[in-house]
Amino acid sequence: MDNSTDELEAEVDPSPDHMTAVQSTSQPYQTADTHLDAHSNTTLNSTNDEDNPSVLPSITIDTTSTDMTAETDLQPPDTQAAALPEFDGDTSRANPNFKPLLPTPTHRGESNRQLIMDTETTGLDALKGDRIIEVGIVELVGRKFTGEKLHVYINPQRGMDEEVIRIHGISEAFLQDKPTFDQVAQKLYDFMDGAEIIAHNAAFDMNFLTMEFDKVGLSDFAQRVQVTDSLLMAKQQYPGQKNTLDALVRRLDVGKQDRTFHGALLDSEILAEVYLAMTGGQVSLAIEEDSAGDGGQTAHATFANLATLLLDSSQDDKANRDWFMNLAEDYPVMNDSLANW
Repeated sequence: MDNSTDELEAEVDPSPDHMTAVQSTSQPYQTADTHLDAHSNTTLNSTNDEDNPSVLPSITIDTTSTDMTAETDLQPPDTQAAALPEFDGDTSRANPNFKPLLPTPTHRGESNRQLIMDTETTGLDALKGDRIIEVGIVELVGRKFTGEKLHVYINPQRGMDEEVIRIHGISEAFLQDKPTFDQVAQKLYDFMDGAEIIAHNAAFDMNFLTMEFDKVGLSDFAQRVQVTDSLLMAKQQYPGQKNTLDALVRRLDVGKQDRTFHGALLDSEILAEVYLAMTGGQVSLAIEEDSAGDGGQTAHATFANLATLLLDSSQDDKANRDWFMNLAEDYPVMNDSLANW
């Protein structure tokens, strides 16, 4: 489910394949040198019984005069040479080629470690039996991508409504062979332990994660992480405007990947760009297509809000002063003003 539940959009932007492709490698076969140097006769089926036609006559191969030397490039069998099929991102059917990404948290404990996270679920209410079916996480350390990603699909051991499946595109058939939450819980817990978790409408994701971890005895999860809600940040930064992830992508001109479905890893990657833009001082004054904000208010920022973003330019100030100094050479009376600059 798109977890911005208080701002569900009626339209879904065109989208893509948000899954990580599975890659497999095979070791190359080495050239084999085969040298046969036989100096004796080899006899096959040495018994020759004329009275027993079922017994084949003896066959003698004379290899004493044969020196067979061969250098052969052995080619791997087709079954070994062919790589495993790559995951094509299709979650609408049974598709066994997806392999989960559950990396060891090599950066755990480092300062300023941030995990941009998103989940997909069977529904909206963890208290009514809905479960997590996908977790996607992108790791930042010092506001820089480390390249580490966590991505796993989870068998919820329950069904889903067709309306829900239309939103995230993940079918029950696809989830049948995926691990259950208890099978991946420890790796998820270890990867997130001690980090700052950043999610859009974070309360939604945290409610589900806390519920799932409680079921397997990891009940201190909420106390082990720091949580930042990017939706709350956006509402404070852009009051009166739509602040869904799609709206922020258009406003900040980032994260322009296609998005037919709201996959967890794809949304995490996009949210990472949105978060960095929101916290990095980038400002867009363009009027959005979806200018109608929450409650029907206009999306135009007030002058007072924009004025707080204006900064003095030391470069322009120096250029202005140099111009006056050059002018003072011809008009000495201006030196008195320059002395008070």
